Amino acid sequence: MNSIILADDETVVCTEFARTLEGFGYRVEMCSTLESAVRSAKRRQFDAILVEFNIRSEKRAHLRAGNGLKLIQKLRTAKVGIPILIFTAMEGDLYKRASVRAGADGFILKTTSVSSIVARLRGYVWRQKRTSARDRSRDSGTGRTNWAR
Repeated sequence: MNSIILADDETVVCTEFARTLEGFGYRVEMCSTLESAVRSAKRRQFDAILVEFNIRSEKRAHLRAGNGLKLIQKLRTAKVGIPILIFTAMEGDLYKRASVRAGADGFILKTTSVSSIVARLRGYVWRQKRTSARDRSRDSGTGRTNWAR
């Protein structure tokens, strides 16, 4: 079973979407703040992370602007290599470009159909697992893949 972090401070949206993802076979850990998402990512292995662009911080009660980008930067600095996708209602190229510059692998609008969201999530997770398996099968001395293993 694939596991993901859903980092979103909109409780109703987060709960309903987590339930939907669980119906598609995902184990979902919900995090309502930037800091709780960092703690979860450090505590165990996940297959992907969905991040709200404007997730709340525990340190600043009302300031939400762009904390999702800060979360992505913290995770990338900590060498978290799994897919991290912005999952937001914030539309526009400005948000997409900022997300990619921060280290996001993708940008998904909350208005996107559930089937499209799940298909994209599956694609990112599949590519990550395929890349990880290929990296593990590489010969340490030659840098070539040992397909016989």
